Order: sequence, then C-alpha cells, then structure tokens
Amino acid sequence: MEDLFAGQWTLITGASSGLGEEFARQLAARRANLILTARSEGKLTSLARELREAHAIKTEVIALDLGRAGGAAELCAAVGKLGHPVVHLISNAGFGTYGALSDSDGARQAEMVRLNCEALTVLSNHFVQPMLARKSGGILHIASVAAFQPCPYMAVYAATKAYVLSFSEALSEELRGSGVRCSALCPGPVQTGFQAAAGAQIATSQRRSILTAEETVARGLRGYERNKPVVIPGGLNRVGKLGSWLMPRGLLVRTVGRMMRGKKLAASANG
Repeated sequence: MEDLFAGQWTLITGASSGLGEEFARQLAARRANLILTARSEGKLTSLARELREAHAIKTEVIALDLGRAGGAAELCAAVGKLGHPVVHLISNAGFGTYGALSDSDGARQAEMVRLNCEALTVLSNHFVQPMLARKSGGILHIASVAAFQPCPYMAVYAATKAYVLSFSEALSEELRGSGVRCSALCPGPVQTGFQAAAGAQIATSQRRSILTAEETVARGLRGYERNKPVVIPGGLNRVGKLGSWLMPRGLLVRTVGRMMRGKKLAASANG
C-alpha cells in the first residue's frame, strides 16, 4: 500500500521540540519531505540536517514566531517563496499557561489565543485551497483532551483547544468527499516540554493516562490516515472524554477545578 506521506511535502509547525519534533522524525522515516517551522532556528537546522542525512529526504527550515501578530501570514508567504506544494499540514505549534486568570499576564493570554487559534485558522484557510484544487492532502490539528471540558486554572488554554476541536470537526465535514481530510488529535498528558512552559506538573490523577510522544504521534498519524475527524490516543483518555459527556456540567467543572488546584499544589511543591 502506498504511503500517504512518502515523497510529499509536509509543513510542521512547532517542530523544534516535543510532539512537533516527533512528528518530524516519524514522517522523515516514512520518506516525507519536510518544511519545519518554529522560533528556534538552531534547533530546526540541526534537526533538518539530521533527518535529511538519515532518510535521504528534502528539508526546509523557516524560523519565525507564529504567536506574533501577522506571524501566520508571514509563514504563508515564506512557504510560497519556497515553491513546494504543501500536501499535508501538521498544526502543532501552541502553548498553555497555568494559574488563575486574575493572576495571569493578559498579553501572554492574548498571545496564546493568537497562536493556538488564529494562526492555526489562517494556515488552514491558506493551505486547504490548493489541497482542494489537487483533491488530495489534508490537515492535522493538535488539540487536547482539555478541549472536552472547561478547565479552571488553564481556562484560556482549554478554551483554545475547544476551538481547535470544533473547528476541525466542522472543517472535516466541509471536506467530505473532496479527497482532502482534516483531523484533530486530542492527546492526554505527554511528557514533553509543555509542562515546564506552562508552569505546572501532570496531576497525580492523570499519570495513568500518560503516553509517550512516540505513541501519541504514531496513533495520531494512524487516525489521520484513516480520515478520522477526532483522534484520542489512549483508552483512559477516551474513557475520560465519555465521562465529560455524561457528568452534569456544573459538577464536571467543579471536579476539574479540584483536580487542577491539586496540580497547583504539586507544581508549588516541585518548584
């Protein structure tokens, strides 16, 4: 069976570390050509060289900040100058912060919305049009299990991921029968640099749900290949999603709030 990615150009945002780096590694092993973007040019250049030499693929690097106003449009223009048709888009760039909204930096929260929602939307709108013209390719958005319920102490982050999930499901339906796909990958806790950047630890109640970055990406790509609108890796994470549907909304928010307060204590104890 022909590999969906082999010989095709794939754009990966947030590719310098975490899940983005793992997507690059797994897709390079499948002989995809890669356009890697993130803020860290040094890390991107090193990764691109390593993957190019190991797998005899083509790579390009674009270092920029998608969280900056106009960053997504800048990326679209930079990719256009390369002249490579983007067949697959992996929208992985994003971040979260931990703490009560009243204690947070408003500018940082606005940057989160711009990166997690606005940039993802701009890129999807730009690249889906030539995909439709070719009747092939697709978009994989990285959401989160946090998308399935409000999340006190990570209120803005969870809301951005709810947007990503809703947007992805709607776009998937719009693309039905077109030859182009869209999936939302909703991972649970994964040990990457995300926790350090967010200023929090994985809660004790979530630790049985932890998957490695390798497992998460492999399952995400498998679901995308099968054209699944929503991919939730891990049985416990899928059970948790079901619980968020069945539990009364008010009780759900209070329960998540208690869990996140415990996360705050754990973060303080470890910091």
